[in-house]
Amino acid sequence: MSKNNFPVANTLTIPDALNKAYAHWNAGQAPQAEQLCLRVLAVAPDQTDARHLLGLMAHAYGQADVAIAHLREACRSPIAPALYCSNLAEMCRQQGLLPEAESFARRAIASDSKLVGAWNNLGIILQEAGKLEASLECLQRVAELLPDSADAHNNLANTYKRLGNGGAAQTHYRRALELNPDYAQALSNLALTLSDDGLHDEALASVRRAIEIDPQFKDAYQNLAKIEHALLRHLEAQGLNTAAVPAGTMTGGGLPDAAALEALRTQAQALLQAQRYAEAEAMLRQPLASGSGPIVLWKLLVHALRPQGKVDEARTILEMVARTVPGDLHARFDLAEVMLLQGDFDAGWREYRFRYQLTHTALLRRHVQKPRWDGQSIAGQTLLIHDEQGYGDTFQFLRLVAQARARSGARVILEVNPESYPLAARSGGFDEIIRLGMIPPAFDCHCELMSLPMALGLQLSDLPVSTRYLRADPDRVEHWKKRLASLPRPLVGLVWAGRPTHTNDARRSLALSDLAPLAQQGVTFVALQKGPAAAQASDPPAGMNIVPLSDEIRDFDDTAAILTLLDVLVSVDSSPVHLAGALGCPAWVMLPFVPDWRWLLDRGDTPWYPSVRLFRQCEPDTWGPVLEDIAVALGKLRDGVA
Repeated sequence: MSKNNFPVANTLTIPDALNKAYAHWNAGQAPQAEQLCLRVLAVAPDQTDARHLLGLMAHAYGQADVAIAHLREACRSPIAPALYCSNLAEMCRQQGLLPEAESFARRAIASDSKLVGAWNNLGIILQEAGKLEASLECLQRVAELLPDSADAHNNLANTYKRLGNGGAAQTHYRRALELNPDYAQALSNLALTLSDDGLHDEALASVRRAIEIDPQFKDAYQNLAKIEHALLRHLEAQGLNTAAVPAGTMTGGGLPDAAALEALRTQAQALLQAQRYAEAEAMLRQPLASGSGPIVLWKLLVHALRPQGKVDEARTILEMVARTVPGDLHARFDLAEVMLLQGDFDAGWREYRFRYQLTHTALLRRHVQKPRWDGQSIAGQTLLIHDEQGYGDTFQFLRLVAQARARSGARVILEVNPESYPLAARSGGFDEIIRLGMIPPAFDCHCELMSLPMALGLQLSDLPVSTRYLRADPDRVEHWKKRLASLPRPLVGLVWAGRPTHTNDARRSLALSDLAPLAQQGVTFVALQKGPAAAQASDPPAGMNIVPLSDEIRDFDDTAAILTLLDVLVSVDSSPVHLAGALGCPAWVMLPFVPDWRWLLDRGDTPWYPSVRLFRQCEPDTWGPVLEDIAVALGKLRDGVA
């Protein structure tokens, strides 16, 4: 047996493990791929393929030093594959290690002169090293071999521009954009050549379009500043008004110096953390009274306004921040949530696409090695739709799978978390369903479950799209029908706490003791609460007849079966609410003053779920009136009053 056939486990050889690892990675399942690679290295520390894949994954998640270390190990052998050397060359280039990058790119070409990617990488490396004639030769070769590659034309144009041949550069930038109209790099690069030719308006439009497509593209901001500066010089030379030239930042207005500004920021943050929002707002409004000021203060003002329900003003500020600093994705995600809360789905879904590009979510992003579906017809192809966030999100957006299948004309593979799998399997709308972590069959495009609204252009008026799209397991329903048969009606399910790790849990969750106003004769409460808060059911408020079911509920199939047998579910904003709504079961939801975006504003119903009724706080952190209203509604339910 050769070394590469050593078993990684009792039934898995190294080649098998590596094949599975690459399949997982291609499907965006990095954790599973990483574990397989580490298992391979545990028995074969010098296994180059495992090192290479670990390097690719580290690079995708922004761990440059780790990635280069893995690739150096993979390329240590003199017979390392040319592709590995080419990939290492590109990683070194991105870190400014140009001599090492050029060395590995040339080594890749020496090993495989037909590897177009290596020629491309070498051409860019030579371009950045100032060896422009040699770069031009490499990149012309690439463009000839790949005439329909937007990347090839963009890279070649960059070298032409550095050589001073603006005409040739524009020709290839425009060809790149013919092939890919949303190519941010080509748009930004073209903008500079247009500006050089005095076409400032067209240049500004091009670079702003690049920023709109990719708000994180730093070069586009630098190019925008250069173009604005060139336009300013042009207007001044013509003796024209320069007031129309856009400002790059929001400053001025008699602001405090740096030390005072830092002190103000610290004080405002302390007030926000203490939930003293009105005081924070008053403090921040003073230095911002002129309508200008540092972005950091405007963003803090938003955090003071939103919890007070001043959503319209918060949106106005966030839109201004997004225009001024388009690359501030934290602000743009906040803007997305405000837009969706207001029911502006068209704009909201576009901003919501940045949810996995934030500092704290980047490692959660799924790097699928196939394009994301954009809502167009892909008849004859295969589309992988995969869930991504909480259980409630899965239950809420499963309704869109059938619509995506109809719109795309594709064969749809649905991938869901194991806990939701049985319910999703009965929902239909797909051709095949798999559990999260399983290697999917071959697919051509993918789409996250919560990116389907953007791809489909979902509008508020389209809701609910479908109702009762989830179904309980009939066998479980029969089991729970017998279990609950002896309990006097009405049966009222209770969930008083959500997931503790949720960012808004402190405002949405309660203790069971807080629900004392709901206790009344003739009502049987059924505790569906799971997690740490479930233990509270052993000590209910006085007068509350409650049946704890936490220990008997094994999974969501049990919860779904119970929901179909209840008269109503009373719950905080949590996954059982979405499950009840998706089943078409009645549910009453207790919502904080400023709720999660999906519950919208100022309404007692929800277009997502016709069977769900909303009970909202009228003031922040004030549950009393909400509980009083629900108690009245329970009394009517008990007495059979419609």
